[in-house]
Amino acid sequence: MFDATNFSIDILVLLLRVAVVLLLYFFLWQVLRFVMRDLRTGGQPASAASASPYGQLMVLRAGTTGVPAGKHFPLGPSNIIGRSMENCEIALNDSFLSSQHARLELQGNTWVLEDLNSTNGTFVNEIEVRDAASVEEGDIIRVGRVEMRIIR
Repeated sequence: MFDATNFSIDILVLLLRVAVVLLLYFFLWQVLRFVMRDLRTGGQPASAASASPYGQLMVLRAGTTGVPAGKHFPLGPSNIIGRSMENCEIALNDSFLSSQHARLELQGNTWVLEDLNSTNGTFVNEIEVRDAASVEEGDIIRVGRVEMRIIR
């Protein structure tokens, strides 16, 4: 004897299983697309380079941070550089950095770099910054083992 109730429940269960499998494949496809796009752009969003009217910090030497050389960090009018993910605009995972290591601030048309009482110091073109120091485009800033250059 044919039982329509069991047959319709079996069909419903089969359709739900197929839907779950399709959603799983769709999710994996989206993750793969995202990873491939991220690898092609070097982990930097395509629009990040032109997003900041203030300029960028380009990593020259990353030390042990895992950040690729050539990565650009967009700058705002005031930027804290350090190890803290919550309190820094430019957060770098370097054991030689303090949680809030240095401040790079635009004052008028001049960038001013200030060491925030860091343990290992802040350097501009290999000269230690003790007080606030002006920084120009092309200067090399070193915090911890990370070297970066200001570019527009």
